[in-house]
Amino acid sequence: MISTPQKSVLITGAGTGIGAASAELFSRKGYFVYLLGRTLSKLESTAKSLENYEILLCDLTDPDQVKKTSQKIILNSSRQLQVLVNNAGVFRRHSFEEGTDETWMTQWWTNMIGPVRLTREFFPYFKKNRMGSIVNVSSTLGLRPVAGMSAYSATKAAMINWTQSLALEGASFNIRANCVCPGLVDTPIHDFHFLPTSEKENILNNLKNMQPLGRVGQSPEIAQSIYFLAAEESSWTTGAILSVDGGINIA
Repeated sequence: MISTPQKSVLITGAGTGIGAASAELFSRKGYFVYLLGRTLSKLESTAKSLENYEILLCDLTDPDQVKKTSQKIILNSSRQLQVLVNNAGVFRRHSFEEGTDETWMTQWWTNMIGPVRLTREFFPYFKKNRMGSIVNVSSTLGLRPVAGMSAYSATKAAMINWTQSLALEGASFNIRANCVCPGLVDTPIHDFHFLPTSEKENILNNLKNMQPLGRVGQSPEIAQSIYFLAAEESSWTTGAILSVDGGINIA
């Protein structure tokens, strides 16, 4: 009797925020979860709530690490990678004039080139298996930029366009590619996330007026959208750009 490989998901930036929440949700849904990130302690914290997982330390800006990590997954015949979630990202707030080559390239390499590099490693694998679901985590800033975030916004806009290119190239091989665009979410990417409770509550109260739904988002809410686009529930969906943002993109 031939055993069926266990379905699995690879989530980048899995140590905190949206990545950690997504790992927990996929685990509850029966997936083996590959937790990829740069900080072991954060990945270990996420892993505490998971059933089946493997921690993968990898810097997406290092091509050798990306290749070595991806090959480890591809060569494991006991599991079949079905879902790739490109979630890892960095955010630097600065005016256009203050933005140096370094601040632009730091965000570009992590937010865009890293996901491209990792996905390129898995694309032939998905083609061979004639299946695969890629979910990219962009931002509403990629759809509608605001002042002081030009570099970050540019990387996220590029990710949106790239997602749709992937969808076109992968469609004939049953490879789907979709994109989630979170709005303002309470995650460690924002400085206010680490403030004492009273200070944080004051900031969140000020920020809630920017959202038509009247509050800042939470990581598990984004994870639900990522899971939907990744799973069979959305089997006829590819090239979609889904804003999950409390309505801020239309305000």
